[in-house]
Amino acid sequence: MNITEIVVSAGRTFNNPHEQFSNLRPEVSLKAVLSEGEDPLEATKRLQSIAEGLVEDHKQGLLKSLDQLNELTTRQAEMRGLQKELERTQARLDFIRGEHPELQLAEANP
Repeated sequence: MNITEIVVSAGRTFNNPHEQFSNLRPEVSLKAVLSEGEDPLEATKRLQSIAEGLVEDHKQGLLKSLDQLNELTTRQAEMRGLQKELERTQARLDFIRGEHPELQLAEANP
């Protein structure tokens, strides 16, 4: 048998850590033409290692991006809640000041 080219594939299926029922599957296929006298077994191992490394790097990049997106989404929701709380607090202060104009809060010293 004379092997002249090799094809390898690598893929990973993993859960999205921030969503239920959401899986991701990065995958890559590589094809190589063997040089004269090149050992097909060694070339296949090398090519498979490259494919596996590419997929794992992509997976790690996806996980990092998902973590960053989740962090931003969480912070945005927190900011909305704080903004509403601030508006309620300001409305309550205005109400109390309207009822009792004689009450004044001491200004904080810078």
